[in-house]
Amino acid sequence: MFSVVRASRVLGAAVRVAGPAQHLAPSVRGFSVGIKILDDAGKAMENHYWAQEDERLLKKMVEADPTLDSNYCGVAHLVNDDACTTTDKIKLIFMKHGIPPVNKALVADIVELLESSKS
Repeated sequence: MFSVVRASRVLGAAVRVAGPAQHLAPSVRGFSVGIKILDDAGKAMENHYWAQEDERLLKKMVEADPTLDSNYCGVAHLVNDDACTTTDKIKLIFMKHGIPPVNKALVADIVELLESSKS
């Protein structure tokens, strides 16, 4: 019977000693998560700033040299390029106009139409 009392005193002391430490741990962990969120927000703001800066510099470059703008170049360089296949040329034209060339059946049909018109 005395061993049970002695064991409860030891366990009670262990709980009392560990009690405050367990109570402090979640607050420390919550604080560090808040700092991480602030760091992520700071990185996002920095990335946004540099994206705007890059856009501003690209606009300046295009104003200085209009041949860099893909809207004014046309497709003359694609027509005369023998290194590209007809499929590659069609995909590049789609990308130039902002259309992702994911529909392979459409690209194949256009290639077939162009190839048949050459003959």
